[in-house]
Amino acid sequence: SHRLDRLALSWRGDKWVARVGRQAISWGNGLIYNPVDMFNPFDPAAVDKEYKSGDDMAYTQFLRDNGDDLQAVYVVRRDEQGNLDQSVNSASAKYHGFSGEAEYELLLAQHYDDVIAGLGGSLPLGGAVLRGDVTYTETDLDEYWSAVANLSYSWVGWGKNMSGVVEYFYNGFGQQEGEYGTEDLQSNPDLLMRLARGELFTLGRHYVAGSVLIEVTPLLTLTPTAFVNLADQSFLAQLVGSWSLSQNWQLLAALNLPVGSAGTEYGGIETAVEGQRLSQGASIFTQLAWYF
Repeated sequence: SHRLDRLALSWRGDKWVARVGRQAISWGNGLIYNPVDMFNPFDPAAVDKEYKSGDDMAYTQFLRDNGDDLQAVYVVRRDEQGNLDQSVNSASAKYHGFSGEAEYELLLAQHYDDVIAGLGGSLPLGGAVLRGDVTYTETDLDEYWSAVANLSYSWVGWGKNMSGVVEYFYNGFGQQEGEYGTEDLQSNPDLLMRLARGELFTLGRHYVAGSVLIEVTPLLTLTPTAFVNLADQSFLAQLVGSWSLSQNWQLLAALNLPVGSAGTEYGGIETAVEGQRLSQGASIFTQLAWYF
């Protein structure tokens, strides 16, 4: 048997862009958490982000003379039985515009059986950039608001180029009381559905994350990051290093260390088996890439 990983046909004009086939698309202004990115988003703690699996979709973009643009996407999926089913498809449109030095985005989508509306943008703030998004989702069970806001800044410290970001994320689908036991999670099917689809990666409601990219040398960078659940004070500490060994060789490595007490998201959630928790331990990731 044979399988095509991705096949796409594209056409470009002076003001129009059209593509049909397997494509990877990323929307939203979140730099770590991104509630607007509904098409195969990356895990916030993902280390290797070079390849995004993408979806089979029809995509078009219209460019206006003033620099604004309108994008539309229609994604086709198969249901659990492998059949094409309109109830699992997505249709969305996003308008991106400029207002002085600021940028804004308006989003409207039908994603699976949910209706999603979003508003976001970015604004220079001194030498920094302020970004954010707010989304409203209406499901068959309830209505949810989510939001993300971040501030990024670049500077030179100790003779090294540095770039940092601090971000706050409100997950409207998260557990309100910070209870993450298996029975508690069963009472939140909308959250479990998004976890299973790979659209969300957090269990709680309030998070803050901070990251600094340090250019140790022009060929070596280190990026310490912390992902903090504000409700239970547990967190994931991560250190990522990228070293360009030569023109065609790249070494990527990361150390992940979850910290938290029993019953917290990163410390391990309780199960029905006494003394057993669902948790992740410390881990090391190493990748050697050869480009040819």
